[in-house]
Amino acid sequence: MTCCGCFEAIALMLPEVNGIMVVNREFKGVTPSGMTFSTLAGTIGGGAQTPGFAGISKNYILSDKFLLGEGGMERLVWLPTQVKEELKTRLVKKLTDAGLPDLFDKIADETNATTIEELMAFLEKVHHPALAMKPLV
Repeated sequence: MTCCGCFEAIALMLPEVNGIMVVNREFKGVTPSGMTFSTLAGTIGGGAQTPGFAGISKNYILSDKFLLGEGGMERLVWLPTQVKEELKTRLVKKLTDAGLPDLFDKIADETNATTIEELMAFLEKVHHPALAMKPLV
C-alpha cells in the first residue's frame, strides 16, 4: 500500500506491545512510537511503502474491515484523546456489538501513555486483549 500524504491519520504497528496505534494529523505530541504525526507522515507519504504503517481516515477505525488481517479491533492499543472523544459514541457501540464492551476504556491515550514503556504498563494494568494475541511479527 502507498500513501500520497493526504491521509487524516496513521495506523502503525507497535510490536513491543503486540498492538496497533492510530494517531491523527491534529495531534502535535510525541506518540508512544517516539515519533510525531509529522515524522510518521514523512515516513509513509509520497508513495513510500513502509511495512507496519498505513495512512487511513479516522472513520476507518469504525469499519468492519479495520485491522481485520491483524486480528481486528482487539489490536487497537492507543488513540489520541481527541480521536477517542470524536468517535466515542460510535466506537463504544461498535465494540459492544463485537462483544468487547470494556475495550474502549482499555485503549490508552496521551493521558495514560506517552512512551512505549508507559503504554506497556497501562495495557498490562487493564489486561488489554492484544497482549494475549498471536504476535504481530
